[in-house]
Amino acid sequence: MASSLDKWEPDKNKAPDYYETVKYVYKYIDFHIAEHEAYLILDTFIFKWNDSLGKVVQEEELKTYVVEELRAHHFLFMPEEKIKIVISHIIGYLKAVGQYKQV
Repeated sequence: MASSLDKWEPDKNKAPDYYETVKYVYKYIDFHIAEHEAYLILDTFIFKWNDSLGKVVQEEELKTYVVEELRAHHFLFMPEEKIKIVISHIIGYLKAVGQYKQV
């Protein structure tokens, strides 16, 4: 079934947007995730991202941090692999808007 997300692309001419990030995740994800779960994963990711300004952070380090924080401080009943897929899509959004460079 087609949706409005099929034609949507993130705006590459502006800073990353909180809501567009989750929109991007929903566009590419192939399993169900509740909206509050998506925002919880994103918020945890943003905390690490902001804490790492000016430092090189590997993608796997971001994924490990988010999974560990969610397991330690939140009740998120989602397999680790699916959490990592969501994080990959968050990073995909940052790449799409030119805010993430792989080293």
